Amino acid sequence: MLNPEEYVSPNTSYEFNLDKANALLDEAGWVDSNGDGTRDKDGVEMKILFQTSVNPLRQKTQAIVKQTLGQIGIEVELKSIDASIFFSGDPANVDTTERFAADLQMFTTGNTNPDPLPYLKRYTCDQIPTQANNWTGDNYSRYCDAEYDLLWQSSATELDPAKRQAAVIQMNDWLVNNTLVIPLVHRAETAGISNNLAGVSLTPWDMNTWNIAAWKRVME
Repeated sequence: MLNPEEYVSPNTSYEFNLDKANALLDEAGWVDSNGDGTRDKDGVEMKILFQTSVNPLRQKTQAIVKQTLGQIGIEVELKSIDASIFFSGDPANVDTTERFAADLQMFTTGNTNPDPLPYLKRYTCDQIPTQANNWTGDNYSRYCDAEYDLLWQSSATELDPAKRQAAVIQMNDWLVNNTLVIPLVHRAETAGISNNLAGVSLTPWDMNTWNIAAWKRVME
């Protein structure tokens, strides 16, 4: 595990390049051997199921993903599930986010707390929904890495603010660089602030309460 005190956030960039994607798939042996427009390997067609809840923005995003992946020979089946089912947490229903009975799924996620540790905890091994725990837990992707778990555990007990901040940055980079989180769309939001409240600094990259420690009430 990297020492948070010595950690330097990488300058990572991502490239949208279908030609390179095609080359990588060819190199891995996924080619369209039968001419049906879909890549295959060892008799298996490269087909994926992409699910999300019923929502106009999400269905538009699904369509773009399907069209783009189709250009590199990946067939995508789209599935739209009523939000009351998709987010219900019903352990008996296979169409919930916890069951994740698909190859891809999309939903709104992100930190909703001034302290980011509760959000980062959802990617630890003990948060994976399984049949044994009656499909409870927020780690829908089923990602599990002992090194990430150790980093989270050390952060949860760290009292030095600087060390804790460095560890949180490291965990955030970990999730992005390992494609555990793929940000696609940020929805515009509005916020109303009382004239009696000072110090509020809105940002499109975090919760409105990110700097709540600096908020002050203005006395009339």
